[in-house]
Amino acid sequence: MSGAGQPLLERISGDSLTGQFLLGLLLGVVWSPCVGPTLGATITLASQGESLGHAAAVMALFGIGAGLPLIALGTLSHRAMLRFKSKLSATGKTGKTLLGALLLILGLLIVTGYDKALEAWVLTQAPEWLTRLTISI
Repeated sequence: MSGAGQPLLERISGDSLTGQFLLGLLLGVVWSPCVGPTLGATITLASQGESLGHAAAVMALFGIGAGLPLIALGTLSHRAMLRFKSKLSATGKTGKTLLGALLLILGLLIVTGYDKALEAWVLTQAPEWLTRLTISI
């Protein structure tokens, strides 16, 4: 389901303000889990200030610092994507085909029971340190 949002993404035009807003909204949804610890540290730092102005300045600087790389990345990635769009599309199709074939093969191994024989063979071939690592986790 990794491509579930692709049809929605294709309908968004980045040329309009509404499109930019929707792309930013999508980025916010993706970025939210990552920003939590950093934003928490910034809020803690801002709350240690002695004045409201200091807290506002810390939060404003955080916002600018978080926003500028995203603006630069968005601008650069848009240009790069336009240059490599056909190559990326072909690579994506090839990758989907290969992964689909791999999943089909794994499914057949599981249904036929040969997955256990493959697992036993891999265990005999794997180095001892790798086996110890995998069972210690």
